[in-house]
Amino acid sequence: MNSRLVRKVYIYFVIIITLALVTVGVTGYWRSSNELEKQYEGLLTQIVDNVLHETDLFLKSYERATLSILISPVVKEALDLPFHATSGFYSSELAMKGVFQPVLINNPEISMTYIVGYNGFQATDFNAHIVPFNYKGFDEYVEQMKEDDTINGKLTIKDSGFLDGHLTLIRKLADRTSSTTFKGLMGLELKIGELNTLWKGIKLGNSGYFFIVNDRGKILYHPDSNRVGKQLDGMHFNTVEAKTNQVFELPGEPGRVFFSRKSDYSGWTLVASMSISEQRQPISDLRQTILIVGIITLFLATFLAYRFGQSIVRPVRLLENGMRQTAKGLWTRVPLTGSLDEMDQLIISYNTMVSRLEELVERVYETELRNQDNLMKRQQAEFQSLQLQINPHFLYNTLEIIICYAVIQKSSEIKDIVRSLSYMLRYSIRTDLEEITVANELKHILYFMSIMKYRNQREFEIDVRISTDYLLDSMVRLTLQPLVENVFKHAFPYGIEDTHTIIIDAWKEEADFYVVVQDNGCGIDAESLQQLNTRLLNSRQEKLVDSQPTFEGSIGLLNVHNRIQMVFGQQYGLSVQSEQGVGTKVTIHMPSSSAKKVIAV
Repeated sequence: MNSRLVRKVYIYFVIIITLALVTVGVTGYWRSSNELEKQYEGLLTQIVDNVLHETDLFLKSYERATLSILISPVVKEALDLPFHATSGFYSSELAMKGVFQPVLINNPEISMTYIVGYNGFQATDFNAHIVPFNYKGFDEYVEQMKEDDTINGKLTIKDSGFLDGHLTLIRKLADRTSSTTFKGLMGLELKIGELNTLWKGIKLGNSGYFFIVNDRGKILYHPDSNRVGKQLDGMHFNTVEAKTNQVFELPGEPGRVFFSRKSDYSGWTLVASMSISEQRQPISDLRQTILIVGIITLFLATFLAYRFGQSIVRPVRLLENGMRQTAKGLWTRVPLTGSLDEMDQLIISYNTMVSRLEELVERVYETELRNQDNLMKRQQAEFQSLQLQINPHFLYNTLEIIICYAVIQKSSEIKDIVRSLSYMLRYSIRTDLEEITVANELKHILYFMSIMKYRNQREFEIDVRISTDYLLDSMVRLTLQPLVENVFKHAFPYGIEDTHTIIIDAWKEEADFYVVVQDNGCGIDAESLQQLNTRLLNSRQEKLVDSQPTFEGSIGLLNVHNRIQMVFGQQYGLSVQSEQGVGTKVTIHMPSSSAKKVIAV
């Protein structure tokens, strides 16, 4: 039997390994070759997109640089007023010193900047002294730019500048009152060598390269400097224009693939090229590696499968017999083989597991019962601790009032205060988990307000808008009074005014019951509000007794919030909305009475 098992293990292992190697090798080679081709195509696309993007950003930066000149009052006034020799000269000097210089200093690659008005105004400035400067040729160049209909209020790029080796960045200057009426031209002469520096860092493998042509086929950039400024072959240019955003081949360029994309901003076309052989070299290397590794792995795996089959049969049988006995409820230990290898370690682990399972099964029932009892006691203790965490200042202040009234005069006020305080104490010290009705909570608020009347020395009525249909709905004991007390302490810090209001309302949405305490007090600043709501969200991980409040009174909110969650669950509790100077709205979220009955059933 053992011999047959060894043979089966050996045969199965060989079949699985061979099938896995063939499947993984063929599938891996096919997928890898396809992915490599896609990656190279994506690489070309990404490089072209990145270069175009960087070039457009580079050119657009000069559009922003011209804004300081465009908004200059001196330039606008010079273009609007009739031109006179004296005033024109004065305005030119101001434009040179006060307007052009910051642009030229911040952009040393700009050789020349100028403004020419249709009223005869003209101002120029240079980053370096241009010798000689052909003023007559410049005037003729400007006249050509004025007649060029492609130039408008946006920055236009002319790949052949007035100065040799420069690009012209030019735009028409609009009238103050109309965007279609132009008053003059503004131009920059940019060294094309700056763009060459931007492009030279792009690499496309060992033999890859890219070049840029304008909309007329003129080569603006090429790694071969001898081709810069020359015209691209007509057939090649037509192919580049027709195959935009595609991978293609060019006539007369065997063994290479190209990809082109045209910039919507500059109108230039960037063409990237890579060698096909270089592109497919990793695929060829991958195929050869997979073949060699597959053959070596097959021989090695076959040998190991045989040895492995021989070594596992007997220990496996021993474990099998032991497990069969254990499955019947007989905790059976398996004897060691004596080889002291991993199989013996496995048998030792199995025997240890059996011993521990035998002990754990006996303990599990007792532990489960103890855990349930401890959990109930812990929740009960935590709930009582939270409910008894009452701010003592209210009691101290109330007792001070009683003493003052007792000393000064004998009156019915003392009886009202003591009776209200007595009710509140009896209501507060109950620590059971039972829920109370909305009506009882409102009655507790009534006694609280009776005491507050004497504390504030004035009447103050709370606007209770709760429908009578909700008065017998259940809620957690001592939740409304801490919220109302919090309003008096923090929402009205400078005393009660006639304009101050406190609204208590309630409504239901399907299985949810909401009670709201809203005031029109000073509100909470945004940072403190965010911290408070964060603490409410994470309150179960905090120790309320030792925690530091976000602001004075936040512990009372957290106390109420945690007691609600203990009774109804983690999905319920408090949420706070507030706007500084407008007021605060605290919402109590609980399940409705009908939802509780459904859960109980």
